[in-house]
Amino acid sequence: MFAADAILELERLSKSVSADSADGDFDLALGALLIAATDDPNVDIDGTSANLDRMGEAARSRIPEHADALQELNAITDLLFGVIGFAGNRDDYYDPRNSYLNQVLERRLGIPITLSLLCMEVGRRAGVPILGIGMPGHFLIRHRREENFFVDAFNGGVLLNRDECGTLMREAAGDGARLESSHLDPVTPREILARILRNLKAVYWDQEDFDRCITTIGALMAVLPDRPEEQRDRGVVHLKAGNHQQSADDFAAYIEAAPNAADIETVRNALSRLRGTLS
Repeated sequence: MFAADAILELERLSKSVSADSADGDFDLALGALLIAATDDPNVDIDGTSANLDRMGEAARSRIPEHADALQELNAITDLLFGVIGFAGNRDDYYDPRNSYLNQVLERRLGIPITLSLLCMEVGRRAGVPILGIGMPGHFLIRHRREENFFVDAFNGGVLLNRDECGTLMREAAGDGARLESSHLDPVTPREILARILRNLKAVYWDQEDFDRCITTIGALMAVLPDRPEEQRDRGVVHLKAGNHQQSADDFAAYIEAAPNAADIETVRNALSRLRGTLS
């Protein structure tokens, strides 16, 4: 699957789910694998999905009869982190492979959001409803029926209460960070996919891998089409890469979509200079 085809499929998948629903039977694994396919045309979506199905069956067999929510969560995390050996990649946190689900499954290494997504998708296949929690600085999960305990997939599936989440947030986001109750609200599938893509966008920008950064932003625009700032950012990356016409096109589209944005004069000036070089 070529990158353009994967982005088109991402757009279709994103449109299939309510923008404000954090629940439901959304195939997050498919979304994550389509993200991987924007970088690697040889991603085996069907084979990887079948592997997740097998993990789901194995997890289901470990759930005791009449299990409560925490016992169900424990069955998932024990399998993934205790038996199979998935772990957070502390040695190379910003390796892009940590954000691609196929690579996470192959290497058994990931970052908080991809390991959390793995738990969610194995849980879905095992009949365990797991929600993603987009806490600033660190992604967590919880059982749909349990609002006071959370799982840190990056740290081996450790269980946290709300106070411990606050401590973790300060460690990740700085001592001045204050945990609000909204920080522990579930996030939507689209927000989860967008967070993965934003991680990749930042990694590729820092690595000055502008081609991959441009492709990643294109995928992000497919997932969140109502965020014109992503088109502006793609224009910036095109400019950095020397793609002046594409940069001008993105800046012009941003100006049309967000005429009252705080940075609109800066973008207008950049577009004017670009058009001067193109004429």
